[in-house]
Amino acid sequence: MKISLFYENVTVLDYAYLDEHLGIVGDSLKVNVEFFGKTDEEGVVFDFSYAKKKVKEIIDRDCDHRLVVPHQIANFQQNEVSLKYFYGFKDYCIDYKGPAEAVCEIPSAYFSKENLLYHLENLVMKEMPTTVSAVKLSFEEESLSTNDSFFHYTHGLKEHYGNCQRLLHGHRSTINIFVNGQRCFEKEKEFAQELFSGNIHFCFWDNVVNKDEIIKLTGKHEPVGRFQEIPSVEIKYMASQGEFSAKLAGNSVYFVPYETTVENLSIHFCELVKAQRKNSYDIVSVRAFEGIAKGSRATL
Repeated sequence: MKISLFYENVTVLDYAYLDEHLGIVGDSLKVNVEFFGKTDEEGVVFDFSYAKKKVKEIIDRDCDHRLVVPHQIANFQQNEVSLKYFYGFKDYCIDYKGPAEAVCEIPSAYFSKENLLYHLENLVMKEMPTTVSAVKLSFEEESLSTNDSFFHYTHGLKEHYGNCQRLLHGHRSTINIFVNGQRCFEKEKEFAQELFSGNIHFCFWDNVVNKDEIIKLTGKHEPVGRFQEIPSVEIKYMASQGEFSAKLAGNSVYFVPYETTVENLSIHFCELVKAQRKNSYDIVSVRAFEGIAKGSRATL
């Protein structure tokens, strides 16, 4: 007789990966796990509470809120990592440096969700009890209705006490926009697909290094939004885990006038919608998500 123990939605993985056409892509996935093995003297393969805690601990420790890269893409030296990645038919380049713990290297020549699963299964299996002979993980995207709009984004919060400080970690998120209590699906689609181009990096203006160049190109002292005319954006900040820096293609960056927490993003999105309304008495509410099933609501 074969016996297995399964646990659905054991955790949510928020991370980013390298794509040959899009560059860096933020993503969010539900993680399911199944343990194969034998029962102990109490008839248990692995106690549910310990099983969830252990799998979540390993994934949070080794992959969550990290940039996932294929083998030999990144250069690791002591506690630091650096990489250059060309994409979009080599028209664009990402130049990234940071603490080594901000990157998850998988033992594969290229990134795929299957290769990431294989890597995580091996990590989990190394820490399983003797009753478990094999582990199978699976990813699941957030279930959305046909009217829902989503986009991918990356960011980094330099003042954050935890792993959100890691530059270029990311999420796959929806956005809900309401005007006078009515859901505005077309406006949500406009934000996700046009304003954020389906995949964007939210950048706090204070963290930009080449400010003078960008001000000259845009004619704005403190630009807000995305600008096609900017060749590149240089970002740098010091956080508790170390110094982070990146040089990104200008058309992949959206400038925000304050730190890019989900609370501030919801406020910014709400202000954008409100400014577009002809009737100043309209009540605008925006639910901004940071990955799956969590986020912030702003009402104006």
